[in-house]
Formats: sequence, C-alpha cells, structure tokens
Amino acid sequence: MKFNKRGDLGFPEAIMAAMAVTLSLTLYLGVVVLNAAEEEDNFATVDHRIFSDLSLSEGEVEGDIEMRLIAEMERHGYKGITVICEVPGELRFEGKRITIGNMDGRISSEQFVFLLNSSDGRQIPAIIEVAVCV
Repeated sequence: MKFNKRGDLGFPEAIMAAMAVTLSLTLYLGVVVLNAAEEEDNFATVDHRIFSDLSLSEGEVEGDIEMRLIAEMERHGYKGITVICEVPGELRFEGKRITIGNMDGRISSEQFVFLLNSSDGRQIPAIIEVAVCV
C-alpha cells in the first residue's frame, strides 16, 4: 500500500484492507461453524404418535401408553423414559406422569404441545415433556 504526500492511505487501499479483514473473519467463522457441525448431537427422541392414545376425561389425563413406551424403549435401546403430561390454564385437569425403566445416566429431553381429545368433543392443548435416558 502506498501513502500519499500527507501519509494517508488512498480510498482503494483502505477498501482493500477492509476486505482483507472481512475475508479473514469470514474464514474464521466458517471454520468454527464446520467444527460445530461435526460434533455429534445424539438427541434421543420418542415418536410423538404414541401420545395420540392420551385423552382428557373427568378431570384427568387418561390413556395407557406404557406398552407403547416400553416398545419404543426396547427398539432404540434406551435405559428409561419419563413422560409428564399437563394441561395448562384454569381447566383443572390433573396431569399424568409415567416413568418406565431406569433414569440414571445421560438424559435427553424435549417439550412440545400436543392436542388431546376431551370427552366433551373438544381438542385441548397439553404440554408433554419427554425425558429419555440413554
């Protein structure tokens, strides 16, 4: 780069310097992203279709999904599964908690909203949290 008589860089040289900094930062961020993408994310999940057997009746969350959870646990080789189903708001539905297997070890969890059929014909959103022990 050349300085002019006053010791200042010209406009093209300043743009070139800014582009060199931008390019080096872009390459750095690209390497960081590639390294982050190579890390394994072994999030254990459960098929959400299992929860279609749950329903709301007489103030409680009802449904026998234990056998389907056991089958899911055996299929994927999980140590244990815990399911917590709660209906938010002032509807006064009692939640349901199911634990199958042993929950000692590395746990992966997810939380989602699922529509449950009510005995009065309505569909009411429920919050389902699933914790899987691998």
